[in-house]
Amino acid sequence: MTIESASADWDFFVSYTQADRSWAEWIAWELEESGHRVLVQVWDFVPGTSWVQGMQNGVTRAERMIAVLSQAYLSSVYGQAEWQAVWGSDPLGGERKLLTVRVQDCERPGLLGPVVGIDVFGVTEAKARDRLRAMVARAATGRAKPGEGPLFPPSQRAIPHEARFPGALPKAWNVPARNPNFTGRGFALRALAEELAAAGTMTVTSVRGMGGVGKTQLANEYAHRRATNYDLVWWIAAEEPALIADQFARLAAAMGLEPGQDADTVRLEVHQRLREVPGWLLIFDNADTVDDIRGWLPPALRAPGMPGHVLVTTRRDGFTVLGEVYDLDVVDKAEALQILRARVPQIGEEVAGQVAEELGRLPLALEQASAYITRSQLPPSDYLQLLRTRAQELYGRGRVASREETVATLWTLSFDRVGQEEPAALQLLAICAYLAPVPIPLDLFTAHPDQLSEPLATKVTDPLAFTDVVATIVDYSLAKRDVDGLLLHRLVQGALRLRYPAEGHPQPTTGQNMTA
Repeated sequence: MTIESASADWDFFVSYTQADRSWAEWIAWELEESGHRVLVQVWDFVPGTSWVQGMQNGVTRAERMIAVLSQAYLSSVYGQAEWQAVWGSDPLGGERKLLTVRVQDCERPGLLGPVVGIDVFGVTEAKARDRLRAMVARAATGRAKPGEGPLFPPSQRAIPHEARFPGALPKAWNVPARNPNFTGRGFALRALAEELAAAGTMTVTSVRGMGGVGKTQLANEYAHRRATNYDLVWWIAAEEPALIADQFARLAAAMGLEPGQDADTVRLEVHQRLREVPGWLLIFDNADTVDDIRGWLPPALRAPGMPGHVLVTTRRDGFTVLGEVYDLDVVDKAEALQILRARVPQIGEEVAGQVAEELGRLPLALEQASAYITRSQLPPSDYLQLLRTRAQELYGRGRVASREETVATLWTLSFDRVGQEEPAALQLLAICAYLAPVPIPLDLFTAHPDQLSEPLATKVTDPLAFTDVVATIVDYSLAKRDVDGLLLHRLVQGALRLRYPAEGHPQPTTGQNMTA
């Protein structure tokens, strides 16, 4: 197909598959809001028109095409036909006809590999919008010249201080030992590096996710991989706020400050001394609330080219007030298999895949399963059978090095805190534990208050009160809420069933709609 766009009718044709329709609409909306003419199937292929002709118009009469990349798109026959036709008209990219926007962590196979594009998943809407607009502007001009002048070379990181021997750790270093079995998470590590390097002033980035998803391991791996970028890296266990002062005192000692001072003086002097450090990274691991760590964060006064970075891991919501928040989800299937094979190399792909799905691809559960199989020398297929028939008993078996928690105890503290903060939320969780691991419609509860026990029975009759109940569960990363309802990870459900056996907590009394 020969493509001519000298007299283009549209600036952009958005090529996508139906699985990514919402992304395509968002992209098209943002482009039109910026004054561009956009052709997109969901808006422009109206009844009575030929969608095949619409595709032809898109690839032949639009100035450029944006391919919305995902696994579904890469498997689509029509998607391939569209991007290949546009690529064929500009194989060297001189006219920048083909632009790519990844909406999912997927490969760029074959000819798509060399095409420079952007990622809009795993970031905030504002960040995604900035990336989209920058890509479009650079494609139009053919340059990526920044809006501000670069730093004068002597002020940049490679010049002002003595070079460190490759692989050597910073002089001030307090980070747990590296996990030798760490695998995957390449995109998450790149995203962290990008967010932390986004500004020359002090930058705070938080990693949020459910217990066991690998937030601490990700922060640990980032610190080890990026150690040579800093002159000071210090790990602070933030789960118990009362212990932060002692950890800052040890940091002060490592910086050569006078010992024996009160906590406020130590904090201020550490903050002041950090201004003199060419590059530093503070990691606040497992913070519960913003207020627990806010006073310990250094002020955002840094010299250009001297990075000051703070990385926070948390299960809780509300950390956007400090900076960007990266939501960490369970690993994909390929990474799950890597985790299992790191400890159990003999496990077959089919069995490994089934074990991974039974465990919801939760990294801690996968490591725990690997540890148990290795210790017991149980054939992986036999472990899979036990997992399907006696899962709750297995949740407490298998220990991961450097961790005392198991899947059986992982969420105990969160359950306790939810119960103290909002008893009805814990009651709702206990009921959801016995429903199917699919989105649970919330009207299942609001329509049946007479089948619930107090205080939940009263809460579901008040929309605002019930919203607060659900928000408490979501805030602790014990469930996700979407348009279809409330979704609990299957292992959270398993842990709840261990804590609240069916006969030991308030259950719906009758009604077919209230059962899984």
